[in-house]
Amino acid sequence: MTKVLLIGNGAREHAIATALSQSDVEIHAHMERKNPGIAKLCKEFTIGSTTETKQIPDLADIDYAIVGPEAPLAVGVSDFIIAQGVPCIAPCKAAAMIETSKTFARLVIQQTTPKANPRFISARSLDDLRRFEKEVGVENIVVKPNGLTGGKGVKIFGEHLKSRDELEKYAISLLTKEGVVVLEEKLEGIEFTMQAFSDGNRLELMPLVRDYKRAFDGDTGPNTGSMGSLSTPDHGLPYVSVEDFEAAKAIMDATLIGIKKKAGSIFKGILYGQFMKTETGVKVIEYNARFGDPEAMNVLSILSTPMDEVCQRIIDGNLGPVEFENKATVCVYVVPEGYPGPDVVKDSPIDTSVATSAQLYYASVYEKEGEILTTGSRAIGVLGKGDSVAQAREIAYANASRIKGRLRFRSDIAE
Repeated sequence: MTKVLLIGNGAREHAIATALSQSDVEIHAHMERKNPGIAKLCKEFTIGSTTETKQIPDLADIDYAIVGPEAPLAVGVSDFIIAQGVPCIAPCKAAAMIETSKTFARLVIQQTTPKANPRFISARSLDDLRRFEKEVGVENIVVKPNGLTGGKGVKIFGEHLKSRDELEKYAISLLTKEGVVVLEEKLEGIEFTMQAFSDGNRLELMPLVRDYKRAFDGDTGPNTGSMGSLSTPDHGLPYVSVEDFEAAKAIMDATLIGIKKKAGSIFKGILYGQFMKTETGVKVIEYNARFGDPEAMNVLSILSTPMDEVCQRIIDGNLGPVEFENKATVCVYVVPEGYPGPDVVKDSPIDTSVATSAQLYYASVYEKEGEILTTGSRAIGVLGKGDSVAQAREIAYANASRIKGRLRFRSDIAE
């Protein structure tokens, strides 16, 4: 029996564990807090930091590891695991810079598919910032931290930043903290997500996913990690043409080669591309070096090829075709009242006992004395699967509404 170490404790990792559990696999998990869903699927689990290598459990009997979240990738946890002689379904620290450094990502794209970049600058001074303001206009600027911020550090002029002074103050705060701040020209269009398994030399694409990042109905409010997502039975999206799909795929293929050239390391694991279809072509918004959350729930819930088999092929550098069911999926995130904001409800009980006809993926929750409680972040991903988006949506919402507690969710996912 294959023994797998899974690192992470969110809904993404719950989705990975669920997929692995359908193979002849013994799951060992290392989590920062107990995820009740993952715990039920494990042979054993340990609790500790996922970013401090000294707290990673003994790897002696482990056949391979999967690192789910981005933070461990940023500090080289996968390098540590590989150095112990254990294969890892995750890129090394250098290759993971495609996510952990926005400057690195933009430079890779600039060297491989420059038309996929917006105009951008990695500003290292106030003079750089003001020069870019003159070039594109302050009203067209997006300010991005260079490093990881959990998807919540990007601020757009006119939405989050209401004046030039506000923009400069925020940019200077990032510049002071990191020594660099990434400024980009704002893109206009429709977003889509393309994820792929990578063995370092080739990509095997997963179904496209659309996610909904805004906190409230009508795509209003601040950005979140995501409030929900959908995929369709044909694995495309209605607004993404064949030409758009092929353009995004070509960008991803070129990026894989570009990472190897710039980082000096191949990229093994999951490459996630967030794209925008614009009037001037398909552009890259960002890359991630792991599954998206909630996108992992959409694609892994319809994975036909055994997850363990896919992982073994990645390790061997012999990735072949990966099959998915022709089903639609809709994920609705149930979150605590007040999320996202300073008055978010924390440590409040959740009852999922009657939400039985959808797949539930536990996210930022914890278990105490047999009770599941909120932490103040996204709580549960409710996944409906069906022959159509409408059917999947009906299942997801029917079950989201049955979950009891001081909770809320958007009512317009996949409308």
